[in-house]
Amino acid sequence: MYQQERIYQILQLLKEKQTLTNQEIMNEFHISRDSARRDILKIVNEGKAERTHGGITLCTIHDQVGAYNVRKEQNVLAKKAIAKQAIQYLTVHKICFFDVSTTVYEICALVDKNIEAYTHSLSNIDVLAKHCDTYMVGGKYNQKNRFMYGSQVLNVLDDIYFDFAYIGAAAIKEDGIYVEDFEDAAIKKKLAKRCACLCVVADQSKYLKTSKYRALQWKEINMLCIDAFPPENILKEIRNAGCCLDVIKK
Repeated sequence: MYQQERIYQILQLLKEKQTLTNQEIMNEFHISRDSARRDILKIVNEGKAERTHGGITLCTIHDQVGAYNVRKEQNVLAKKAIAKQAIQYLTVHKICFFDVSTTVYEICALVDKNIEAYTHSLSNIDVLAKHCDTYMVGGKYNQKNRFMYGSQVLNVLDDIYFDFAYIGAAAIKEDGIYVEDFEDAAIKKKLAKRCACLCVVADQSKYLKTSKYRALQWKEINMLCIDAFPPENILKEIRNAGCCLDVIKK
């Protein structure tokens, strides 16, 4: 079993028990003390749990999903690698939507095509405008996550059919992708209906997180570009839905 798959299962068990000892992890997954120690260290370093004497205890799960400016500084190398892969899908003379996402932000920095770009993200707009014709979709402002939302945004999306859309996710689960804001979920749902190809970009830490609102089911997503294979239960649902999976080479 790969470490990422094992860590996913450890966290599922941790959600049930709230605390786990080193010995429980060793017994459950038939691994050595050194392997258990490495798994615990990775989980703690990624902010998924707190170290206790002889084990780990669960953090408050929603504390993991910070504000945009906090998330922007996390897993930067992975996000840049994903962006480098995902930008290859973009061809010239396309109408493209760039979602609010710290990984999508890295894609915006690589755009050099003759495209028509739309976004509702304040962070994206400054970067995109340097490279191509860019349109800001206005609405009510979410200060924490730096995006516009509401009926004004949804009405604009109703009048455009996009060739391509890059969107992000706060969590990746068996039944789809999740986000922290109900309004963000509503925008993603609208995009799925107004786009020829919708690509989710995210780093592997999203497999281990939980978020509040399901934005899209796998059958509504055309492609997932990520830096590690999903756990088996999620991979099965992705494949059953006919969603393409692009796991970048490291």
